[in-house]
Amino acid sequence: MICTAGEGWYQEEGKEAVSLVPGMVITIPANVKHWHGAKKDSWFSHISVEVPGEETANEWCEVVTDEEYGK
Repeated sequence: MICTAGEGWYQEEGKEAVSLVPGMVITIPANVKHWHGAKKDSWFSHISVEVPGEETANEWCEVVTDEEYGK
């Protein structure tokens, strides 16, 4: 994932959130549950590149609650 504009957050399950700014690149390994989105007072634009593989799928998980986001 490449942050192209605005500011955002990226967080893998069980880890601290990472602040995203333009130009930052995040490599997300297969089977890692995570979320990403805009910071509270910003907007966020990004490019995602998915590498083809065998027996792979993209799964959308539960919505991040306001309480989780606020942490």
